[in-house]
Amino acid sequence: MLMITVEAESSRVTIRLDGRLAGPEARELVGGWRSTALDPLRQCVVLDLAGVTAVDGSGREFLTQIHRHGATLMAGLSTADVVTDIRRSLASPPSRTQPL
Repeated sequence: MLMITVEAESSRVTIRLDGRLAGPEARELVGGWRSTALDPLRQCVVLDLAGVTAVDGSGREFLTQIHRHGATLMAGLSTADVVTDIRRSLASPPSRTQPL
């Protein structure tokens, strides 16, 4: 089960997740986060992952997408490695292969 708490201020929205970022809940987040994250009146989106206990592939996809679009990921104990991997993958340029 995943609990989502949204705290909206004039220049910042914080989305706090508690529980497992996995399964149907994670897949729903992948498609539904944009309405909050891309609100033109918001300057900053923060995703607080301190309460997340597990992340599956869908959850990782959600985190990657939201971080790619400018959200700040605040890792918790269970998510530190996932967040580090996402930050590294988005910071490094894509590898290009040379034609043979």
